Amino acid sequence: MSNGLRIFGLLSIGLIAGQLVAQSPSNLQLAPLCELQTKVAQGEHRTIRVEGVYLAGLEAQYLVTSGCGGRSTSIDFELTTHRLWKQLVRLSNQTNTQKHVTGDGDPVLVVFEGEFYGPQAPDPKLPEAIRKNYHPGWDHMNASMTKMVVHAILSVKALPPDHPCAPPKSDPHQWPCWQNPAPGTPEPSAGVGHEAGHAIEASAP
Repeated sequence: MSNGLRIFGLLSIGLIAGQLVAQSPSNLQLAPLCELQTKVAQGEHRTIRVEGVYLAGLEAQYLVTSGCGGRSTSIDFELTTHRLWKQLVRLSNQTNTQKHVTGDGDPVLVVFEGEFYGPQAPDPKLPEAIRKNYHPGWDHMNASMTKMVVHAILSVKALPPDHPCAPPKSDPHQWPCWQNPAPGTPEPSAGVGHEAGHAIEASAP
């Protein structure tokens, strides 16, 4: 009898573990960043895995992609694992380290996993007329309508020079995917580096 109960218990544990693995965020499919930036509704959030170009400054970090120029996703790190964190820091700081300066970080091609948030809902205490026209951003410049809380860094690579988001050699501080506005959206008033030096170490999670 006891052997039968033991076998039943082991089978039950195996089934439960299998269900947990099936529901794990690690099984998420790669979601297009541009689609998330344009389709995740106000007040909505999703658990996702996404590829994008990571840009970092002293006061903010962003994720951008080609095809959605002018849109950016504000990044917060709440890592459950620090795997690849040091590599992200190294690649992002590569130029500054070589030149012994503090400034904009290098763009890095990444795959992040975490929670993706759509546009914020305005404060319900505001008058209705103001709420209809007020669109608060997630970053201090009020430029990013979406936000991602990163729980895991799955891939980190130097951005290929032929990538649509790669800065031109003539001006490595120009980031095409950040500065070109998407149709029907206001152009951000400045790039990340306009008021931000790069100090990613200080913002380590």
